[in-house]
Amino acid sequence: MNELNLHKLSKSELKEINEKDVMFITNPGRMGDEDGLTFIMRQDKELTIYRVDGLLYGRRGEKVDITLADLEKQFPKWLDTWKQNKEKNDKGKYEYLYMGFGNGLCVDHSIYKDYINYLDSLVEKCLENSDKEEKESLKYAAIFNVWKEAVILMAKEKGYILK
Repeated sequence: MNELNLHKLSKSELKEINEKDVMFITNPGRMGDEDGLTFIMRQDKELTIYRVDGLLYGRRGEKVDITLADLEKQFPKWLDTWKQNKEKNDKGKYEYLYMGFGNGLCVDHSIYKDYINYLDSLVEKCLENSDKEEKESLKYAAIFNVWKEAVILMAKEKGYILK
């Protein structure tokens, strides 16, 4: 993400995070982002992005402080949404957006309606030279490629401070 710092965190710092403050959280898939996840927290008008790597594969001999099980325990509503893997999850905290090859993005309901406008606009721009059939087949990859840019655009326009 061009204008956001990717913050690393320790297991003890993770345990201090309240899921109610998570606005965006990805899940790893089989391609694209197969070994980590990104989540963005909101506190008032500040957005902070965190990155956790090495969840599934890691490097041989590399010590990973935070495991997928730790994240599942800390963010149970995200886990529930990911497991349901539905485009519309009106009963939970998040809306789920599939990004192809198992990758997904959960967006908090409180900002989803604003965010989806930015995302849809960028996806459409990304696919503007594609025919109808191509657009449908490339939509998920386009979401994967532009979701962060949509966060940045929304943040700028809505007055969020990117940390």
